Amino acid sequence: MRTRLILFAILLAIAALAYYSELYLYLAPDRMRALMTEAGPWGPFLFVVLFSILVPFGTPGVIFLLTAATLWPFWLAFFVNWAGATGAGMVGFGFARYFGRDWVEGRMPDRLRAWDERLSKKGLPAVILFRLLFFLNPASHWALGLSGVAAPTAFLGTAIGFGPAIAIWTYFGAEILEWFEAQSLGTWVAIVAGIVAFIAFRKFRKRTRSTESA
Repeated sequence: MRTRLILFAILLAIAALAYYSELYLYLAPDRMRALMTEAGPWGPFLFVVLFSILVPFGTPGVIFLLTAATLWPFWLAFFVNWAGATGAGMVGFGFARYFGRDWVEGRMPDRLRAWDERLSKKGLPAVILFRLLFFLNPASHWALGLSGVAAPTAFLGTAIGFGPAIAIWTYFGAEILEWFEAQSLGTWVAIVAGIVAFIAFRKFRKRTRSTESA
Protein backbone atom coordinates (compact mmCIF):
# COMPACT_ATOMS: atom_id res chain seq x y z
CA MET A 1 0.00 0.00 0.00
CA ARG A 2 2.81 2.40 0.92
CA THR A 3 4.63 1.68 -2.34
CA ARG A 4 1.51 2.43 -4.35
CA LEU A 5 0.99 5.72 -2.52
CA ILE A 6 4.59 6.74 -3.25
CA LEU A 7 4.12 5.75 -6.90
CA PHE A 8 0.91 7.73 -7.16
CA ALA A 9 2.55 10.78 -5.56
CA ILE A 10 5.47 10.65 -8.02
CA LEU A 11 3.20 10.39 -11.07
CA LEU A 12 0.95 13.15 -9.73
CA ALA A 13 3.94 15.44 -9.15
CA ILE A 14 5.21 14.87 -12.70
CA ALA A 15 1.75 15.51 -14.16
CA ALA A 16 1.33 18.68 -12.08
CA LEU A 17 4.76 19.96 -13.12
CA ALA A 18 3.99 19.35 -16.80
CA TYR A 19 0.59 21.06 -16.51
CA TYR A 20 1.38 24.14 -14.43
CA SER A 21 4.67 24.84 -16.18
CA GLU A 22 2.93 24.19 -19.55
CA LEU A 23 5.75 21.84 -20.56
CA TYR A 24 3.26 19.75 -22.50
CA LEU A 25 3.00 22.62 -25.00
CA TYR A 26 6.65 22.10 -25.91
CA LEU A 27 6.41 18.40 -26.78
CA ALA A 28 7.28 18.95 -30.43
CA PRO A 29 10.73 19.55 -31.97
CA ASP A 30 10.02 23.12 -33.09
CA ARG A 31 8.65 24.24 -29.70
CA MET A 32 11.34 22.36 -27.83
CA ARG A 33 13.98 24.19 -29.88
CA ALA A 34 12.39 27.51 -28.93
CA LEU A 35 12.43 26.55 -25.24
CA MET A 36 16.10 25.54 -25.36
CA THR A 37 17.02 28.73 -27.22
CA GLU A 38 15.24 30.87 -24.62
CA ALA A 39 17.16 29.05 -21.87
CA GLY A 40 20.45 30.30 -23.33
CA PRO A 41 23.57 28.66 -21.86
CA TRP A 42 21.33 26.60 -19.55
CA GLY A 43 19.61 25.03 -22.56
CA PRO A 44 21.71 21.84 -22.74
CA PHE A 45 21.35 21.26 -18.99
CA LEU A 46 17.58 21.82 -19.10
CA PHE A 47 17.39 19.51 -22.11
CA VAL A 48 19.12 16.64 -20.28
CA VAL A 49 16.90 17.08 -17.21
CA LEU A 50 13.65 17.08 -19.21
CA PHE A 51 14.82 14.13 -21.33
CA SER A 52 15.66 12.16 -18.18
CA ILE A 53 12.40 12.72 -16.31
CA LEU A 54 9.81 12.77 -19.11
CA VAL A 55 10.84 9.98 -21.48
CA PRO A 56 10.67 7.11 -18.91
CA PHE A 57 6.98 7.89 -18.40
CA GLY A 58 5.83 7.87 -22.00
CA THR A 59 7.03 11.06 -23.70
CA PRO A 60 8.44 10.04 -27.11
CA GLY A 61 12.23 10.17 -27.01
CA VAL A 62 12.33 11.08 -30.70
CA ILE A 63 11.17 14.60 -29.79
CA PHE A 64 14.36 15.17 -27.82
CA LEU A 65 16.63 13.34 -30.25
CA LEU A 66 15.47 15.42 -33.21
CA THR A 67 15.48 18.66 -31.23
CA ALA A 68 19.14 18.29 -30.28
CA ALA A 69 20.13 17.17 -33.78
CA THR A 70 18.64 20.29 -35.37
CA LEU A 71 19.67 22.79 -32.68
CA TRP A 72 23.30 22.16 -31.70
CA PRO A 73 26.53 21.06 -33.43
CA PHE A 74 26.94 17.31 -33.71
CA TRP A 75 29.35 16.90 -30.79
CA LEU A 76 27.10 18.80 -28.37
CA ALA A 77 23.91 17.27 -29.74
CA PHE A 78 25.37 13.79 -29.34
CA PHE A 79 26.46 14.49 -25.76
CA VAL A 80 23.11 15.88 -24.57
CA ASN A 81 21.20 13.12 -26.35
CA TRP A 82 23.46 10.47 -24.85
CA ALA A 83 23.31 11.99 -21.35
CA GLY A 84 19.54 12.46 -21.54
CA ALA A 85 18.89 8.96 -22.85
CA THR A 86 21.15 7.40 -20.24
CA GLY A 87 19.45 9.48 -17.56
CA ALA A 88 16.03 8.39 -18.81
CA GLY A 89 17.11 4.76 -18.79
CA MET A 90 18.33 4.99 -15.20
CA VAL A 91 15.30 6.95 -13.96
CA GLY A 92 13.07 4.22 -15.37
CA PHE A 93 15.38 1.60 -13.87
CA GLY A 94 15.25 3.21 -10.43
CA PHE A 95 11.50 3.74 -10.62
CA ALA A 96 10.87 0.06 -11.30
CA ARG A 97 13.37 -1.20 -8.74
CA TYR A 98 12.56 1.01 -5.78
CA PHE A 99 9.02 2.30 -6.18
CA GLY A 100 6.82 0.60 -8.74
CA ARG A 101 7.55 -3.13 -8.62
CA ASP A 102 3.93 -4.22 -8.21
CA TRP A 103 2.66 -1.69 -10.74
CA VAL A 104 5.38 -2.39 -13.29
CA GLU A 105 5.24 -6.19 -13.08
CA GLY A 106 1.59 -6.18 -14.08
CA ARG A 107 2.38 -4.20 -17.23
CA MET A 108 5.53 -5.96 -18.39
CA PRO A 109 5.36 -7.51 -21.90
CA ASP A 110 6.22 -11.22 -21.93
CA ARG A 111 9.01 -10.64 -24.44
CA LEU A 112 10.82 -8.32 -22.03
CA ARG A 113 10.03 -10.45 -19.00
CA ALA A 114 11.86 -13.34 -20.64
CA TRP A 115 15.10 -11.33 -20.50
CA ASP A 116 15.19 -11.35 -16.71
CA GLU A 117 17.30 -14.47 -16.27
CA ARG A 118 19.67 -13.53 -19.09
CA LEU A 119 20.23 -10.03 -17.69
CA SER A 120 20.80 -11.32 -14.17
CA LYS A 121 23.27 -14.05 -15.15
CA LYS A 122 25.28 -12.53 -17.99
CA GLY A 123 25.62 -9.01 -16.59
CA LEU A 124 27.20 -6.23 -18.65
CA PRO A 125 27.21 -7.91 -22.11
CA ALA A 126 23.52 -8.76 -21.73
CA VAL A 127 22.63 -5.22 -20.64
CA ILE A 128 24.49 -3.73 -23.62
CA LEU A 129 22.68 -6.07 -26.04
CA PHE A 130 19.37 -5.36 -24.31
CA ARG A 131 19.83 -1.61 -24.72
CA LEU A 132 20.89 -2.00 -28.35
CA LEU A 133 17.71 -3.95 -29.11
CA PHE A 134 15.09 -1.99 -27.17
CA PHE A 135 16.68 1.47 -26.92
CA LEU A 136 14.25 3.96 -25.28
CA ASN A 137 11.24 1.67 -24.93
CA PRO A 138 9.92 2.60 -21.44
CA ALA A 139 9.05 -1.03 -20.66
CA SER A 140 12.71 -1.96 -21.23
CA HIS A 141 13.76 0.40 -18.42
CA TRP A 142 11.25 -1.30 -16.14
CA ALA A 143 12.41 -4.77 -17.17
CA LEU A 144 16.00 -3.86 -16.35
CA GLY A 145 14.94 -2.46 -12.99
CA LEU A 146 13.03 -5.62 -12.11
CA SER A 147 15.98 -7.84 -13.01
CA GLY A 148 18.79 -8.76 -10.67
CA VAL A 149 21.35 -6.55 -12.45
CA ALA A 150 23.36 -4.29 -10.14
CA ALA A 151 22.80 -0.55 -10.62
CA PRO A 152 26.44 0.22 -11.67
CA THR A 153 26.28 -2.55 -14.29
CA ALA A 154 22.93 -1.25 -15.53
CA PHE A 155 24.33 2.28 -15.81
CA LEU A 156 27.48 1.24 -17.69
CA GLY A 157 25.59 -1.10 -20.01
CA THR A 158 22.99 1.57 -20.70
CA ALA A 159 25.60 4.21 -21.49
CA ILE A 160 27.44 1.88 -23.87
CA GLY A 161 24.38 0.28 -25.43
CA PHE A 162 22.71 3.59 -26.24
CA GLY A 163 25.78 4.98 -28.00
CA PRO A 164 25.28 3.65 -31.56
CA ALA A 165 21.59 4.55 -31.79
CA ILE A 166 22.24 8.00 -30.33
CA ALA A 167 24.98 8.61 -32.91
CA ILE A 168 22.67 7.60 -35.78
CA TRP A 169 19.70 9.66 -34.58
CA THR A 170 21.92 12.67 -33.94
CA TYR A 171 23.77 12.52 -37.25
CA PHE A 172 20.70 11.94 -39.43
CA GLY A 173 18.23 13.80 -37.21
CA ALA A 174 17.92 16.88 -39.43
CA GLU A 175 17.24 14.76 -42.53
CA ILE A 176 14.71 12.64 -40.63
CA LEU A 177 12.84 15.72 -39.42
CA GLU A 178 12.81 17.23 -42.91
CA TRP A 179 11.34 14.00 -44.29
CA PHE A 180 8.60 13.96 -41.66
CA GLU A 181 7.70 17.58 -42.28
CA ALA A 182 7.59 17.05 -46.06
CA GLN A 183 4.94 14.32 -45.92
CA SER A 184 1.34 15.20 -46.71
CA LEU A 185 -1.67 14.35 -44.57
CA GLY A 186 -2.69 11.68 -47.07
CA THR A 187 0.68 9.97 -46.68
CA TRP A 188 0.33 9.84 -42.90
CA VAL A 189 -3.21 8.50 -43.17
CA ALA A 190 -1.96 5.74 -45.47
CA ILE A 191 0.93 4.91 -43.12
CA VAL A 192 -1.33 4.75 -40.05
CA ALA A 193 -3.89 2.68 -41.94
CA GLY A 194 -1.14 0.27 -43.00
CA ILE A 195 0.11 -0.10 -39.43
CA VAL A 196 -3.40 -0.69 -38.08
CA ALA A 197 -4.08 -3.26 -40.80
CA PHE A 198 -0.81 -5.06 -40.05
CA ILE A 199 -1.57 -5.22 -36.31
CA ALA A 200 -5.12 -6.41 -36.97
CA PHE A 201 -3.82 -9.10 -39.34
CA ARG A 202 -1.30 -10.36 -36.77
CA LYS A 203 -3.95 -10.54 -34.07
CA PHE A 204 -6.34 -12.35 -36.41
CA ARG A 205 -3.61 -14.80 -37.43
CA LYS A 206 -2.67 -15.45 -33.82
CA ARG A 207 -6.30 -16.01 -32.84
CA THR A 208 -6.77 -18.38 -35.78
CA ARG A 209 -3.75 -20.44 -34.77
CA SER A 210 -4.97 -20.60 -31.17
CA THR A 211 -8.37 -21.84 -32.36
CA GLU A 212 -6.83 -24.47 -34.60
CA SER A 213 -4.50 -25.76 -31.86
CA ALA A 214 -7.43 -26.01 -29.45
